[in-house]
Amino acid sequence: MRLKGKNAIVTGAGGGIGAAICTLFSKHGAGVVCVDINAAAVHQVAEKIRKEGGRAVALPADVAEESSAVDAVAAAQREFSGLNILVNNAVYDLPLGPITEISIEDWRRTMDVNLNSAFLMSKHAIPLMDKCGGGSIIHVASQLGQVARPGRPWYCAQKGALINLARAMALDHAKQNIRVNSLSPGPVETERYVRNFASVEEARANNFTLYDRLGTPEEIAMGAVFLASDESSFMTGSDLLIDGGYTAV
Repeated sequence: MRLKGKNAIVTGAGGGIGAAICTLFSKHGAGVVCVDINAAAVHQVAEKIRKEGGRAVALPADVAEESSAVDAVAAAQREFSGLNILVNNAVYDLPLGPITEISIEDWRRTMDVNLNSAFLMSKHAIPLMDKCGGGSIIHVASQLGQVARPGRPWYCAQKGALINLARAMALDHAKQNIRVNSLSPGPVETERYVRNFASVEEARANNFTLYDRLGTPEEIAMGAVFLASDESSFMTGSDLLIDGGYTAV
């Protein structure tokens, strides 16, 4: 129960990594506001947590809209009487391709979901976290925030920005006892990752890790629990890389 008595907002809660984070947070005692644009998926995650005895509410919302951040923070206050943890995990994907093949509408949409939502959620969460004595903000970035792959210019740019945003926010909010870190997963076997390939087998073969396998959402969720818990109380402005050695070569 490493998060007993704490309460969290997790965006992108309906996807593989987000759902795993919500579930593991709950198992460690946290109340969770699960936010995702996919209403069916996010309700399923929250309902499963409640059936297992945990505390969770679903908030179907588009995190690109500032009103969604306001609603999420209000839900944390209403349902759990406070907020200690924010995980900015929402992501909007595009097909692989160079910038010459990306429309301005698609570029702006990825910016709004993948980067701007972290700004909006943090902006509205920090005042409540401050009132609750501080807490932990986690921006879910990627190993591709440090290195690059062909066909992912939008993703590399936005994930790199999240890593540096965490550093800058750490400087600004340390005196409020608010820690800000990024969490960078490597290739993880999720529906989202597999969509980039013709089959699951091809996705698994293209893992580029030292263990010759894809990671699991649960392995990433364990990193999020560490960053959210008091075990990482002396850690801020850092990037926790869980990539199976992807960036080691």
